[in-house]
Amino acid sequence: MKKIQYIIFLSILITSCNRNGNADLQERETLLAQKEKDFALKENEYKGLIAMRDSLRSAKLKAADTSAVVRSWPDSIAGLWNSRLICRASTCNNYVIGDQRNEQWQFTADSTGLYLKTTSKNKTMNLFKGTLQDNRITLVEQRDSIGGSRGKIQINIDLIGANLMRGTQTIQTKGDCQANFSVELTPNEK
Repeated sequence: MKKIQYIIFLSILITSCNRNGNADLQERETLLAQKEKDFALKENEYKGLIAMRDSLRSAKLKAADTSAVVRSWPDSIAGLWNSRLICRASTCNNYVIGDQRNEQWQFTADSTGLYLKTTSKNKTMNLFKGTLQDNRITLVEQRDSIGGSRGKIQINIDLIGANLMRGTQTIQTKGDCQANFSVELTPNEK
């Protein structure tokens, strides 16, 4: 009798273990399927981010290529121009609204880039490094290391034509002084 009881007990135990084992196995399969779905979603998101990164890199390279193409000023810009600058706004003592300046500007280029040389009536000369992109000229004054930093001059020319160019010049000096000038350029008739 004890043997029969022992066999019955073992068979109940084995049956019980199989049921618990099947339930555990089923639960594990469900968890594994959910993890696979989550992983597939993350993998798709990762692939989308990689594609976006590659697209942005490609656009950046294309933009760099188009800006690198401009190695000299177009014939309609290169050469001498007469400038007329009128102060439109100022927080500086030495620039008064309505002040006018007339300078001669020369658009030049060499192997290092695009440049503008400005010469005033008192023979003061400034050198600006320029860029031409999307029919807009941006010029930033170049300073030597000996002269120190006395401020910053930037010129933006938005209207570009063969006989007239217009834009703005901003002068910022130490002490929060800023002056804005309107710029009008006409070709130098020689």
